[in-house]
Amino acid sequence: MEFFRAYKANLTTPTYFIESTAPDNVDDTGPLPDLPPEYRKYLTEIHAEQAVQEIAETLVAGPDSNLVVMVHGFNNPEPAVLNMYTGAAMAIERDGAINGRKGLVCIGYRWPSESMGEPWHGTWDALPTFPTWLLNLGVIIAVVPFLLFYLASWAPGLLGWLRHPIGDHLVTILGLTLLGLVLTAALLRAIVYFRDTYRATNFGVPDLVHIIRVIDGKVGEIRQSKEASNDIQLSFIGHSMGGFVVTNTIRVLSDVFEGGRSRIEAYGAAADPSLASSNIGHVFQLKRFVLASPDIPAETLLTSRSNFLASALVRFDEAYLFSNEGDEVLRQISTLANYFVFPTRSRNHGFRLGNVEILSRDFGLTSVARADILKRLRIGHLTLQELYDGLLRAAEQRQRAIGSPTVPKPPVLLPERFTYFDCTDYTDDWTDWSDPDKPIKPARPLLSFANWYKRNDEHARLPWHAHLRLLFVYLFTQRPNVHAGYFQGLLSQQLIYRLACLGYNGTIMAYGSEQELGKQCKDKKIRLLVSPELPGRPAAVASSPTTPSA
Repeated sequence: MEFFRAYKANLTTPTYFIESTAPDNVDDTGPLPDLPPEYRKYLTEIHAEQAVQEIAETLVAGPDSNLVVMVHGFNNPEPAVLNMYTGAAMAIERDGAINGRKGLVCIGYRWPSESMGEPWHGTWDALPTFPTWLLNLGVIIAVVPFLLFYLASWAPGLLGWLRHPIGDHLVTILGLTLLGLVLTAALLRAIVYFRDTYRATNFGVPDLVHIIRVIDGKVGEIRQSKEASNDIQLSFIGHSMGGFVVTNTIRVLSDVFEGGRSRIEAYGAAADPSLASSNIGHVFQLKRFVLASPDIPAETLLTSRSNFLASALVRFDEAYLFSNEGDEVLRQISTLANYFVFPTRSRNHGFRLGNVEILSRDFGLTSVARADILKRLRIGHLTLQELYDGLLRAAEQRQRAIGSPTVPKPPVLLPERFTYFDCTDYTDDWTDWSDPDKPIKPARPLLSFANWYKRNDEHARLPWHAHLRLLFVYLFTQRPNVHAGYFQGLLSQQLIYRLACLGYNGTIMAYGSEQELGKQCKDKKIRLLVSPELPGRPAAVASSPTTPSA
């Protein structure tokens, strides 16, 4: 049995597509689908062992080796993932700042995901016994009284006792209620969110952990040394639920075996970041973490409890967040699905990290004092400062209840570790991966309708009707694509791949200066807030004037 399948892109930069062969359903017996004909021009199937061997050899030979792993989100069957990763490979190929760098290897990793509605055909076969009974009972008590009620009108003498309007209607309503409960469960199954969450947790994460461990071991074999040198950069790009896969992968790889902890309370976001090693295995060092519309709870930025984001974030040198206030996949679909599982008493705490917005009337570089960063970032109805203060008050009340009046604060606030790109109003030319050298014009909004609601008031929000309209167009046309438009626009693609492959300093060198980067973002209506924790940022760049927040 093959646990993995691999393809190699026919490009200058060594690029591979590795997929887990875990099935969509545990009882699937059919063969794996062949590579669609339209991709055979760009991808060549190779054995997974050969792919690992080639990746390791390239990393060993490179003077500044960097392994960049890209992970997709939920609702992505194989054709959609192939489209996404082929587009990414072509974007990197045509970027002169990235292409040709010795030691750079890119991997597109696919974990088993399926499209919305796909599980519908197996809904009734998979329905457990008790809900099946409820469904049958609901049909009987909904339909039979209804029929008998009208049948009694034809034979009032014989069946008149059945004609009881209130009683018949109450029984019918009860039957419809039972039907509705079972059909709601079937609908939740059909949106695949819970199924993808299970597969991401139990197949996606362990399989990605194994791939990285095998590459680590293969590099050691080639070097014929088992000593840990940790000189190969390891960077990740996570989209949507792919951010969840990446963060949990890092946690599995490093958190359990991390040394240097002597206090039981040095835990999660409350841990000393200097003790969180960026070294993974024998050869890798975590470098850059790029998240696009991550399907991760916003509270992971703030809570001092252990959480999967904190455990991963403190180990990377650089972290970047691409977000969109109008991402209705996260704001509506994800929050609805997580309503059943996310432990909160208020809807204010149910929003996702991919909905972060920068409170500024203008675009481009935004200058914010470090003490005000939490006040300038908002998720849903509250700023991060308001969320943080509320969680802190709750923690203080719990501490007082157990006789401890103080609450230890984290050494570094997690929101300060991110560099933010708010793409809510992003407008740009876009490209089709099948013809990447011909950008499609004119420029159009890619993630919302780009109505610039903050033009006169930095605290303005998208109105309810705008959210409703964006949800409607996403479900039926995906223009704009509120959840994945980052991978269509020319500038957003370039930023994501340059930041992952080159880092922040390499990216601003590619643009010429940080001011030029800010100008590019301003022209395309992207708000940029640079992390004060970004390491290695030149002093001249860090202190240079930027566009003030209005």
